[in-house]
Amino acid sequence: MPLVDRIPRWFPCALFALLAALYLKELGSSSLWLDEAWEANYYAGFVAAPWYNRPVLYMALVTGLVRAFSASEFVLRFAPCAAGLAAVAVTYRLARRMLPRFESLLAAGVLALSPPFLSFAHQLKNYTFDALFAALLVLLWLRYREERSTRRLATYALAAIASFGFSFSSVFVVAAIAAVEAASEGFVPRRLARFAGANSMIALLLAADFLAFHTGGAADRLLHDYFIDAYLPWRTPTRVPQWLLREGKAILVEQSGTTSAIASALVGLAGVVGGGAGRPMLAAFAGAAALNVAASALALYPFGVTRLSIYLGPFVAITLALGIHRLRPAGRVPRGYALVFAAALWLLFAPGARLGAHDLWSGWRREEIRDLVARLGREARPGDALYVNEDAIPAFSFYWRRGGRSFPPDRLVIGARLRDDPERHAGEVARLAREEHTVWTLLTHMPADEVATLLRLMESRYERGASQVIGDARLDQWARGEERFGLRAIQRP
Repeated sequence: MPLVDRIPRWFPCALFALLAALYLKELGSSSLWLDEAWEANYYAGFVAAPWYNRPVLYMALVTGLVRAFSASEFVLRFAPCAAGLAAVAVTYRLARRMLPRFESLLAAGVLALSPPFLSFAHQLKNYTFDALFAALLVLLWLRYREERSTRRLATYALAAIASFGFSFSSVFVVAAIAAVEAASEGFVPRRLARFAGANSMIALLLAADFLAFHTGGAADRLLHDYFIDAYLPWRTPTRVPQWLLREGKAILVEQSGTTSAIASALVGLAGVVGGGAGRPMLAAFAGAAALNVAASALALYPFGVTRLSIYLGPFVAITLALGIHRLRPAGRVPRGYALVFAAALWLLFAPGARLGAHDLWSGWRREEIRDLVARLGREARPGDALYVNEDAIPAFSFYWRRGGRSFPPDRLVIGARLRDDPERHAGEVARLAREEHTVWTLLTHMPADEVATLLRLMESRYERGASQVIGDARLDQWARGEERFGLRAIQRP
């Protein structure tokens, strides 16, 4: 395939510039959704920060950006987006150590368009830093293996220390690298002395970071209960193989955006078997995943959860690229064979690529609450009740305060989370009808059937006035009694 073997050196830089433009294009366009708004409230200084829930340097970086510029959606999401772009670039550089330019670009592209990676690169979340530091630490370690100088060891050690402030999962990568390095040096103390000394310092600073900021996370049962299915069921040994297969399959398919778990596994297996120069990298990432599984068995850190496994994205992408390189015929081949090979690649990666390209071009539309909160602030009159469902409260609180208003507003009613039995909203609506003449309902992050049930219950007690729907969010005005929306009431027969 001579065409792919003659990719010019400037082409990766041009592609990266295009990717950066597309990544930034829609970054600030959509409203913050539930989880983002939960974080944004403390970056903007509206509530105290639960520091143990996010890496401390990541939180400090976002807080600093907000104070220097503003609490806009673009500024809040900029650091995760920049980390995502950096992770793509580092993954390319890591792949180039073992692959030609075509397969290296393919690895970077698989990561860049991976649906979960792409999504979290456009959210106020720290997970793209996981991928960035996983790839960066392995790259710096491989550079040290080539030239065991003090400078390269110090560079690796400083990156490892910094990684703990941006990524919880980097501890698995650092520990795996230490194990692989020790094994490759035959566990000879004399040969490992400098690397062991550097890792001792890294471990001490990791312990200091954990004790100073993150001990509360280990004691928070909510974090464990939320990811209950992502912990190794070691108490039931017969379930362990099925669990490992399920979680491994989820990571492989979701991180690569491929159509078939079996096809992806076969291509990845070809990459592992023919790893060659990539074996140290494969060993480091496989070791990190194994340590993650062990941590999940101890209920310390889940394994297999899409967002928490983003750090394995570079590993999945490069492993698939290694497999494709091994399967791709070298040199000049018949045109028909080349077309079949290209079609196979398209069938494998097309779903993720199409979804990623669509999102990059048109943006993310989740819970467009921002303009509805602004309208509510303009049009709600003193004495009007504001009914906001529970899952909308973080975003409502952020945008309400960002508009210069105090929170909570007078007559705020927080709707219960009744997804399993929406009819239970009848009690809330009955209480509203007894106590409130005019009500504004602001709803988002609710299942469609729950929204429909709540609106039907409101219609049984009130007349609807103003109504607006944007994306997954809706604002409605309701009134009863002698006056409705400034007009005389229409009496029911």
